[in-house]
Amino acid sequence: MLTKSRIDFKGVVFDFDNTLVDTKTTVSEAYNRVFSEMAEKFNVDKEKLISEANVFQQEKIAELSKSKTSYDHAEWIPLIASRESIKLGEEEKEHYKQVFYNYVLENQKFSSKTEGLLRKLKQEGKKLALLSERDSVNGLKAERINRVPFHNYFDIIVIAGETIPFSKAKDGVKPFIETAKLLGLSTKDIIMVGDRPDLDIQNAKESGMKAVLFTGYIRSNENSKYEPDLIINDISDFERIMSKN
Repeated sequence: MLTKSRIDFKGVVFDFDNTLVDTKTTVSEAYNRVFSEMAEKFNVDKEKLISEANVFQQEKIAELSKSKTSYDHAEWIPLIASRESIKLGEEEKEHYKQVFYNYVLENQKFSSKTEGLLRKLKQEGKKLALLSERDSVNGLKAERINRVPFHNYFDIIVIAGETIPFSKAKDGVKPFIETAKLLGLSTKDIIMVGDRPDLDIQNAKESGMKAVLFTGYIRSNENSKYEPDLIINDISDFERIMSKN
């Protein structure tokens, strides 16, 4: 839904995970792949193991999101296994991590409308940036971004903790202000589109940007002290803003 019909802007900054790509679904599928293979090898109940993995994941995300701590789903694999009395050796730990990472890299999901929206924004002369935080494995986020077919539409790609070293996450306004500088725009001329009220909406608003909350892939339980300028649940809803400019 839209809370407003018009926002003037010269540039757009997009979040990556659960905004441009449906990371939640891909991670869930990667877990299913890992724990299905593990259940067969160790002769344990597959459905029980997958269920335990999903519960563990939800608990850890809720815990770490509150502290705004970065996390790596693959690092939790041996911890989940140990709950079912499966003790993994070092080679097995590494194997299952690689199964997880390979699946995530090769199975990124996104709307078929995304590339058309980015193309239209470029045609209208808007500057585009992608702002994301680093994955816990060095270089993994950059590789994931490079594998989506629409990455070339962005004027700049900023990965907090790698492209800009002063922050490992999008916590605080510095990554947003730095991204605006790299785009050559004032923050007041930029719209941030992201799924996290606490990291995307609050920090964008405090930096001076306008903010759009995207709810198409995930509904965050975190809160912002600011209301977003818009709420959309389909990436194509953004075109309604463009039609009013």
